Amino acid sequence: MSYRFQVNLGGILDVLSNHLYKSPDVFLRELLQNGVDAVTLRQKQRPSWRGGEITISVVPGRRLSFRDNGAGLSEEDIHRFLAVIGQSSKTELVDGRIPEDFIGRFGIGLLSCFMVSDAIEVHTRPQGGAAHVWIGRADGTYTLSPLDPPCPPGTTVILDAKPGSEHYFQPEEIARLVRYYGLALPVPVYLEGNPEPLNHVPEDFSSITRGQLLAFGSWIFDEDFLDAIPIQTPHISGVAYVLAYRTGESVKTGHRIYLKQMLLTERGDTLLPPWSFFLRCFLNTRNLRPTASREDFYEDPELDAARLEFAEAVGSYLAELSRDNPDRLGEIVDIHVQAIKAMAVWDQELFRLFIDYLPFETSEGTMSGRALKKAGAGAWVDSVPRFRQLRPIFMAQGKLLICTGYASDSQLIAQLADTFGLPLEPLGEDQMDLILDLPGPVPGGTARFLEAAESALRDFDCRPELRRFLPAGLPTLYAMSEEVRFLRQVESARDGGGMFSDVLGSLLEAAEERPLSTLYLNQNSPLVQRLLRCRDAALLERMVQILYVQALLAGGHPLRGAELNLLNQALLDLLDSTGA
Repeated sequence: MSYRFQVNLGGILDVLSNHLYKSPDVFLRELLQNGVDAVTLRQKQRPSWRGGEITISVVPGRRLSFRDNGAGLSEEDIHRFLAVIGQSSKTELVDGRIPEDFIGRFGIGLLSCFMVSDAIEVHTRPQGGAAHVWIGRADGTYTLSPLDPPCPPGTTVILDAKPGSEHYFQPEEIARLVRYYGLALPVPVYLEGNPEPLNHVPEDFSSITRGQLLAFGSWIFDEDFLDAIPIQTPHISGVAYVLAYRTGESVKTGHRIYLKQMLLTERGDTLLPPWSFFLRCFLNTRNLRPTASREDFYEDPELDAARLEFAEAVGSYLAELSRDNPDRLGEIVDIHVQAIKAMAVWDQELFRLFIDYLPFETSEGTMSGRALKKAGAGAWVDSVPRFRQLRPIFMAQGKLLICTGYASDSQLIAQLADTFGLPLEPLGEDQMDLILDLPGPVPGGTARFLEAAESALRDFDCRPELRRFLPAGLPTLYAMSEEVRFLRQVESARDGGGMFSDVLGSLLEAAEERPLSTLYLNQNSPLVQRLLRCRDAALLERMVQILYVQALLAGGHPLRGAELNLLNQALLDLLDSTGA
């Protein structure tokens, strides 16, 4: 007798193939899931039974038979669960909930087989019950009839390859997909004719030696790792492998993350902390909820708890390394310094663990946190170009300057100073007196020079100051406040045109008083000393303007249009003055 599915099957198949599942090969994942859940149900019905297994047979390019010796389905169950989409056979009759020890949740997995076959044939028999054959077709109909002769207790799903899907019906491909999706499953999966199961991994990694863990990781991921961190928490078990090479924060894939022993995702975005990009993880999770496609986790408090457990497990392992094997920890830090710095910012305990090993760029070369603790007074700046501009001044004066313009460094140095009471301070633009001395006497005075310099810089919202500092070979130093920095960015955006240029122009006009940046002219510089003696006001102005642009470039500040034109015109005027 023919029946119809209680749903628009054509629409469901479109959702499955084009929106829910990323690849047709998930049909095997869904079959594995159903098979394991059937075995789990039989074990719940008969707690003393432990003989569950799954066997797959393949006629290459044509047919696949997927058999489990689990609980099987009665005639009533078949009508209730195979024909009503969204109704899972694992649903409890009393409260409608699905127990946590089942993998499947939504009752639509079997339909994924329609992506590779035009019909799904199911032979099933419950323990002590009658056997039936159910055949579902892609046109939305299904038939149900007694199976004679009866099959053994359990369920067999038979699929014939539809055109274009033959490559999924090959023994090698089936073996690969079983290992990919079901490597951690607690039920052995056999390829007919092979006595060895395709899947088997330990349930608890905490008692396995480091060498065994590294060998397992090399087999799973086909690469060698620097170290292996066993993970065993209420929500997670497995291994986090430390990559033997430096990688970037954008790397999110390459993991094997399972939910109840079934592969869920290769991406670590949802479960793993942002700093964990230096790890490759083989993890099985428990008590977490999957999304409908079973390709990610559902955000809830359980997932938050799992994230925290993972971070604490990694931190605890590294803390043990700092005590028992500091050389190995140092090697890990050398390779993955940015990830380690991000971890240390996030967690005070990790900060105390790692800070002595972490490197920082300073005016005295690269220094570790341990060295900075002993270095005495110093300052830090959050801009790499500004650090490079100020470095020769600090070097010449024997003072310490730390560059915190890299990710996490500013927070770490501030935390270092606060935690250990170190005399380290941020260097603000209003603190330049710390490194610049007042000018000495100038024969004939400085009025003419400063008047020409002010005239040269007036249109650029910059004021000149004459100071003395080392090295003498550095003629100028440009300094701006955050307010000036913001207005320069607004001006650059306005000059670039675009739909918001008028709005940005209005914003600039609304500023009641434009803040000024400062161009410090070094009296120790032979060039500035020559300019102090110059009597040609026009030449003085042009030279100051050239020095202004040079200071901008040295500080890593992008030139605005007017400043670029200024440089070109100043150079042309110099050529004209020489008659060239």
